[in-house]
Amino acid sequence: MLHYWFLLPIGIVIATLVMSAGVSGATLWVPVYLLWLRLDVALAFWLGLLTMLFGFGSGVYRNWRDGSYDGGLVRSFLVASFPAALVGGWAAAFVNERLLVGVFGLFLFIYAAVLAYFALRASDEADGAGDGIGYLIAVVGGLLTGLISIGIGILSMPLVLRHRSTRTPAEGIGSLVMIIFFTSIAAALGRLRPAFVDQLRRDLPELGAILLWAVPAVVIGGQIGPRLAQLIPSKRHARAYFSAVLLVVGALTLARARG
Repeated sequence: MLHYWFLLPIGIVIATLVMSAGVSGATLWVPVYLLWLRLDVALAFWLGLLTMLFGFGSGVYRNWRDGSYDGGLVRSFLVASFPAALVGGWAAAFVNERLLVGVFGLFLFIYAAVLAYFALRASDEADGAGDGIGYLIAVVGGLLTGLISIGIGILSMPLVLRHRSTRTPAEGIGSLVMIIFFTSIAAALGRLRPAFVDQLRRDLPELGAILLWAVPAVVIGGQIGPRLAQLIPSKRHARAYFSAVLLVVGALTLARARG
């Protein structure tokens, strides 16, 4: 049981970071499980989703209690992303996940650079200019979340933060956290094919030992992250912060794809 004690401090840092940036926790947990613990690829993706659900559940409750979210915006995104994540999770068993991870890792670098460029050039007066939902983005993000555990937060983040109805960075990030949480539930459920369920049963002792340390870590970080998000002075700063997180995630993802 003590073998995985290091996941407690690591998990607190991960959960605080992703909850304050509005990034799916699986983006950092999957590399930990793949590179550090050397888990099977399919198991690492699913466990990354499960771990982040505990942390994001804590963060969802915190944002709900603080009123830091836009319920209408969240529901609009989930109409498209939830069923797409179910389909993506079910289809994951038929896809070369290593190839997808490599391509998506490269995409993260490009996407982070674009976000950083516009974050540095844009002014806060431009915030609130958007009023669309972006259903295509929600569908693609949901499919990617089902396939490789990440996608909905990364793709929908600019739309959510720039949406006319999000008044503050904290409200935009809080809405994004809820979108990621419920989309990730669908992705985790979609992956539960009979053969994979049998694998989970075989690996249950090891999974229990991992979650013993990871779960309390993400719950703690899930309470700290939303408070940290409230300190971000503007949506432009939130986008710059988000792009920096993506660069780190991209490096970790590409490292696994090459390993």
